[in-house]
Amino acid sequence: MSRTLDPEDIHAIVDGALERFSAVVVARQGRVLQYAGDSLLAAFGADGAHEDDAENAVHAGLAIIEEARRVVVEIEASYRITGFNVRAGINTGPVLLGGGVDDEGSIRGTTVNIAARMEQTAPDGGLRITHDTYRHVRGVFDVAEEPAIPVKGMDEPLRSYLVMRAKPRAFRLAGRGVEGIECRMVGRDAELKRLSDAFEDVIAENTLSLITIVDAGIGKSRLFDEFYHAVELQSREVWVFQGRSEMHGKMLPYGVLRDIFFWRFQIADSDTPAEARRKFSDATAATFGAASDEHAALLGQLIGLDFRTSSFIAGIASDPKQIRDRAFHSAAQYFKAIASTDPVVLQLEDLHWADEGSLDLINHLAHACRDFPTLIVCAARPALLERRPLWGSGQGNHERIELAPLPRRSSRELADTLLQKLQQPYVALRELITGGAEGNPFYMEELTKMLIDDGVIVVGDETWQVLPARLARVHVPPTLVGVLQARIDALLPVEKLALQMASVAGHVFWSDALYSSIPR
Repeated sequence: MSRTLDPEDIHAIVDGALERFSAVVVARQGRVLQYAGDSLLAAFGADGAHEDDAENAVHAGLAIIEEARRVVVEIEASYRITGFNVRAGINTGPVLLGGGVDDEGSIRGTTVNIAARMEQTAPDGGLRITHDTYRHVRGVFDVAEEPAIPVKGMDEPLRSYLVMRAKPRAFRLAGRGVEGIECRMVGRDAELKRLSDAFEDVIAENTLSLITIVDAGIGKSRLFDEFYHAVELQSREVWVFQGRSEMHGKMLPYGVLRDIFFWRFQIADSDTPAEARRKFSDATAATFGAASDEHAALLGQLIGLDFRTSSFIAGIASDPKQIRDRAFHSAAQYFKAIASTDPVVLQLEDLHWADEGSLDLINHLAHACRDFPTLIVCAARPALLERRPLWGSGQGNHERIELAPLPRRSSRELADTLLQKLQQPYVALRELITGGAEGNPFYMEELTKMLIDDGVIVVGDETWQVLPARLARVHVPPTLVGVLQARIDALLPVEKLALQMASVAGHVFWSDALYSSIPR
């Protein structure tokens, strides 16, 4: 384009586009570091890590490419030229922040170089991500694996993927477990029985039970999956609802209820507002019949489907409290109506990220539906109890299950299950998988997947082999590094300082060691 346009026009086109792309990055909680000619460099997690940084980066990459299509239409109309294309590349890993001319606006390191290589080799209008990024977002996007790409300075070509689109949030499942291995749950039989017994009790006694599973990332999701499969195998009909709060859920009012209905009614994020309202209204009509218009409008308005044109909303649109109270009543009426025909199970994950309104709604349902066969199972990290120390207290139908790390014997049993396809037992590998996990099954699964990805374990159709020479290069899986960094960055400064000082002493530390290390 520079051969046919004046410098002023080039400036207007390129800088104008980069400004629009920067807005996309910022909207996804990223930070634009610099423009370089006609390119943009951005980082996610530079100002504090979050567990969904990689997911936000990929969403931003897709949104930039979509925004570029609109830019193309405007350029062709205004300047009568063609050939404006955008491509994007993403990598995940550690970088050095700062240095150079602008100490606050630059990053450097191998991670950055690989990201640049991903961008350079992406097709026009395409988004290429590395395998390290894919590890963080598998199951969230539709991708196509590409042939390995040589990268200067790397011993072996790197695996990469072209990202096509985001999967509908209502239907996607993040990848769990190890591909090709049927891995049963280990060490949680007692907790699974408590859930199963609670389910039988709500049916036998025609009542509601609220159970909160609390852990710090050591098995609640697998326990949820096992219980879901157990419910599916029931001979009786059961209404199952699933909802999950995203990391940014505190900014989405009543996001848990929205996720419940979107999942159940198969409303996709890609649906137009009109399509979403139609699906929602049709689904609630099947339950409420003639009275469905009012309930659909109240519930839909509460979860952001914009029913302002409804006569049931127009008169109270300026009174959020009245909408909330009446929508809470409608939600209770909905679950009462379906529970009067068959038992109801609500599985709600990651409530530590839920907004206050969603937590209030769960408490409301636990009280309003107490005489109907309903089991509400909530999973959360201890942060939920820090926000709401009295969560579930005062309700005779509430039970808390706290998951402890797997005992050593169960950890070895899980490792043996993960490594079941090895031609012969490999004790050193089993100890590697269990040694640093400290009873965390997620850690053990992620480490096994990384060993496969890095070629330490060679996967065959029937059997696996271990390459001992590669074991020396084993490191902590990047998926776990991201989770740990995000949790550390979320701490208060004084907590981070205490953690930093304690880490010098090790797992066993004492108050005097911390106190003597704190600057005065």
